[in-house]
Amino acid sequence: MGDPALSISIVIPTLNAGRAFGTILHRIMGQGQVPVEIVCADLGSTDGTRHIVSQFPLARFVEITEPPGPKSWNRAMEAARGDVVVFLAQNAVPGNGDWLTHLTAPFVDPSVGGVYGRQEASLESDPLSGFRLGQRFCREAHWRRIRVGDAVRYASLPFFIDNAAVRRSVWRGIHFNEHLPVGADRFWARQVVLASCTIAYAPDALIIRHLHPDLKATYHLAVLTGYTDEHFRDAGGTFWPDSRRLTKRAVWYLFRGLAWGRLPYLAIEDAVQRYGYKLGRRLDRLGPGLRERIAPETKAEELPGEISDLAA
Repeated sequence: MGDPALSISIVIPTLNAGRAFGTILHRIMGQGQVPVEIVCADLGSTDGTRHIVSQFPLARFVEITEPPGPKSWNRAMEAARGDVVVFLAQNAVPGNGDWLTHLTAPFVDPSVGGVYGRQEASLESDPLSGFRLGQRFCREAHWRRIRVGDAVRYASLPFFIDNAAVRRSVWRGIHFNEHLPVGADRFWARQVVLASCTIAYAPDALIIRHLHPDLKATYHLAVLTGYTDEHFRDAGGTFWPDSRRLTKRAVWYLFRGLAWGRLPYLAIEDAVQRYGYKLGRRLDRLGPGLRERIAPETKAEELPGEISDLAA
């Protein structure tokens, strides 16, 4: 059980969440542990998201003017009131009635600064998306602490904000880094570990996501990851979220599951990722106009010299 002395806020960044969003709020209200509030940090919805939120007494609609990413996460943290702030993606459904209890239970240990939970794809999702999440998140709980000589690599910290909890007192000292186009959640977790705090993994804090393949989103992520690695890579290694051997493992997974029809898409996706990543590494060589069209998130700020000195 979580520490009863700690109040819990749930933050859900929303953008045209759709009718199914009401189901997610219902599932949250049915949790064994009830939060003090549900903050829907809206990024500019034009559908009925505000109306859906108004139907739930614990939920409040907060307009965030910042773009998706670390800037909006920091604004949401400022708006929330709980000692522990839980982030949940708008398309993530808690897998059971004890999701919130499992996700916040490690905060009984005062050294824990953040906790992340397991993610799985729904049965209707693309099999490759399900395989990718299965590779990222294991079924065994573990705690990540600093060790002598440990570089604390991002590959060992799949702390994704889509299903994670943050201790407010730790966040006050270490904000989400607003300079990073991608990976700010994992960068925050690494900084917390380097500050001698603990990041815990709670596999029983399961969420289910409905995922479909999207080559455009895959390409955009690859470009931003390449750009981030080029300018911000440190001893933690690459910000790429998956193993370099993922494609080879996915081929065997599809063969074994008789899903041979997905092999052409896997080959195309791999080519798109490689091209996008290389383009991101060379993005500064392009003209400002073309660069803004390809990756508008990378414009309008001077690059700092040392990533360790970045402040939110």
